[in-house]
Amino acid sequence: MKLVKPCAIRLVYRWLLVLVVAALVVHGCSNDDAAPDDVGLADAAGVEPGPDPAEYTQQVVQAAIDMYESSGLDAAVAHYSDPASIDGQWYVFIIDGDGALLAHYQPERVGQSLHGWIGTDINGYEFGPEMMSADHNGKWVPYVFTNPAEGVLDDTAELAFELKNAWVVRHDGLLFGSGWYISAEEFLPELIAEAAKHYRSGGLEATLAFYNNPQGISAGLETAVRYYNSTDTVDGYFTGIIAADDGEIVSHIDPAIIGTAIEDLLGPAVSKATPEGTWITAEDNDPGAGGPDTMRVWLVDVDGTLIGGGWYTPNGTP
Repeated sequence: MKLVKPCAIRLVYRWLLVLVVAALVVHGCSNDDAAPDDVGLADAAGVEPGPDPAEYTQQVVQAAIDMYESSGLDAAVAHYSDPASIDGQWYVFIIDGDGALLAHYQPERVGQSLHGWIGTDINGYEFGPEMMSADHNGKWVPYVFTNPAEGVLDDTAELAFELKNAWVVRHDGLLFGSGWYISAEEFLPELIAEAAKHYRSGGLEATLAFYNNPQGISAGLETAVRYYNSTDTVDGYFTGIIAADDGEIVSHIDPAIIGTAIEDLLGPAVSKATPEGTWITAEDNDPGAGGPDTMRVWLVDVDGTLIGGGWYTPNGTP
């Protein structure tokens, strides 16, 4: 996915593929490659790490809250401001009630406000207000940020920035957060599989209720995807799709497409969908200059209902 770059670092934006699902994001996705190390932030507090990065992230945040409760704010700030506290891709940040960053492993950020530059990602998405709206129940806030597990990268490096899902909890007026980074090519099929499972158990109504769970990872993704789809930060757009068994699209990020036929959107390739899911690539039947427009979608057939997510690329842009 080609980027309009706001700085010298070349961003490889395949990580933002996860935004294609808009609200189609699952809390309990397994991702063995993202499993934490044997001893990490949560483990140090007596929490056993597991293969689920979302669950482990929540445990890391709870461990930080527990440290604050047992040792006080100064001790927690000192601990999580030390780069030695980084556990692979996981680290903790602490924010005060006004949005000022109290603890972060990057010292130049400490003291800065979420209402300023640190609350805006490198592509212009303002995630600060989303974080500030978190309550004691916690919420997921996605944005693009550097992954400390990748090490220090120079201005010519690729993959310096990745899509991060941060879990943020308000406690005693403070915000405690941590996050994990997504490999979208592996993650998207897991997301759609989970969506299909909810559809099988409770139909469309239950599936949409699951997507809209304010404590689910999906919370915030719709806001982010609408930002990216409304700007020229990336070519094309991201989407999630649900089509009824008669082929009518009943859910899509673009309201104008709801009610149309999925075969009109994706072509005859939709017939390749299986209960296990498969990637399909469709081309616009009336492409503009510069080559065909394409849509790549992971599509699952749930007893005739098609559930998928993918991205649209104009004029065949890779």
